[in-house]
Amino acid sequence: MAVARANVRGWHGCSGYRWGHFGAMGHMAHELNPSNVQKQQMWQAERPAVSGLLQEFSAEIEEMDRAGANGNSDESKVQEIATRQGATLLKLLLEKEHFKTKIYASVLDPEQRSKADKLQSQWHERLDHIGKGME
Repeated sequence: MAVARANVRGWHGCSGYRWGHFGAMGHMAHELNPSNVQKQQMWQAERPAVSGLLQEFSAEIEEMDRAGANGNSDESKVQEIATRQGATLLKLLLEKEHFKTKIYASVLDPEQRSKADKLQSQWHERLDHIGKGME
């Protein structure tokens, strides 16, 4: 999952390279070429929520790594950590959707919205192609 690869300590917002780890939105942000003002608007309210969730998810990944170290794992502990990771991932995905809606409605100009729609469509086509290639 793209979210799982986020580097919390290196989180740079949409102007930095690591923004791309927040799903396909990073590519979109790059392609839409937001102004500095737009970048500021994008992260004004969202950064604290996303940062906290990514820190939580990162800690859970490290905990899972420790739980399965050396090929020994306690199945009940692994299940408990995986359940928490699922809940954290759910929060991240909900935050991402909130973020997308807010940016689309209040930050992007009409030309950027049109380009975002096209990029979103291309992303869905790519995912369909990847999925069909795995059958």
